[in-house]
Amino acid sequence: MPTAKLSNKSQLVLPAEIRHKLGIRPGDHLNLEVKGEHVILSKAPESDVEELGKFCSPLWQGYAEELHHNRDEWDQ
Repeated sequence: MPTAKLSNKSQLVLPAEIRHKLGIRPGDHLNLEVKGEHVILSKAPESDVEELGKFCSPLWQGYAEELHHNRDEWDQ
């Protein structure tokens, strides 16, 4: 089991094995959830549309760019 040590600045370096398994790269956002005495770490979705796309039928997949464009038009 990989381990990590908290630095004196409260920083944590994730072992390479964990970063590779989760596909984490510098600049990625992470979700942290506390359950009892455990912390659950997961890679945050790059966009809300991408995350919602996991729950919809294949018919709507691939429309993230179009949805973002339409959303920008509504804000004008």
